[in-house]
Amino acid sequence: QIILWGRTEKCLKETTEEIRMMGTECHYFICDVGNREEERYRLSQVICFFLQVGDITILVNNAAVVHGKSLMDSDDDALLKSQHINTLGQFWTTKAFLPRMLELQNGHIVCLNSVLALSAIPGAIDYCTSKASSFAFMESLTLGLLDCPGVNATTVLPFHTSTEMFQGMRIRFPSLFPPLKPETVARRTVEAVQMNQAFLLLPWTMHVLVILKSILPQAALEEIHKFSGSYTCMNTFKGRT
Repeated sequence: QIILWGRTEKCLKETTEEIRMMGTECHYFICDVGNREEERYRLSQVICFFLQVGDITILVNNAAVVHGKSLMDSDDDALLKSQHINTLGQFWTTKAFLPRMLELQNGHIVCLNSVLALSAIPGAIDYCTSKASSFAFMESLTLGLLDCPGVNATTVLPFHTSTEMFQGMRIRFPSLFPPLKPETVARRTVEAVQMNQAFLLLPWTMHVLVILKSILPQAALEEIHKFSGSYTCMNTFKGRT
C-alpha cells in the first residue's frame, strides 16, 4: 500500500487515481511537512490508519519548494518556508517512522535531494542551502544506521529534472546536459533502494562535477560556472513554488 502526503489536494487525487489504476492500493492525506504541529496531527491519522493494515517500511521524503531569487530579493517568510519544508520536514517524518522500522529491523528512508546540494548556483540560495542541509542530515543518518540491521537509507541527487518546479531554468548546452525525465529519476530511485545504495548521483556525469570541485581552485570553478551557463541559469526561472 502507498500513502501520499502533500499540500495540494488536486495533485494528490490525480496521483492516487493513477496508482490505483495500476492495481496498487493508495490513500492520501493533505499535510504541510514543514509545519511540525500540523504534521503531528496528520501523523496520528496515518499511524492510526496503518495500525489497521500494517507498518510503514519505506518512507520517501520528496517535498520541496524553490523560490528562485537572490538573498536580497527573497522574502524572509519564503526563506523560512524553504528551510522548514526542504530540511526540517525530514526531521519530523523520520523521527515519526524510524523507531518502528528499527524495532522491526525492516525499513528504508529515501530522500529525493538535488545535485545543487553539492554544487550551489546563484538565484536559488534558499533551495541550495536547504538541500545542502538535507544532504548532511541524510549523510549523518546513513552512517548512524550502519549498526542497525534491516534498516537502510538512500539519498538521490539528480540534475535538473523536467518538472514545473524549475520551469524556465536554462543552461547553455542543453544537448550535453539535457534535463532528466521524472520517470527516469523514479526508476533509478527504486533500483537504488532495491540495492540498498546509499547515494545516487544522476546522471553519472555528475560524479565528474564532484571530482572537479575537490581538486580545482575556486577561480577555475567560477569560470566553469560561467562557461556552462549555470551562473545565469536562474535568470529565466518561472518555476512553481
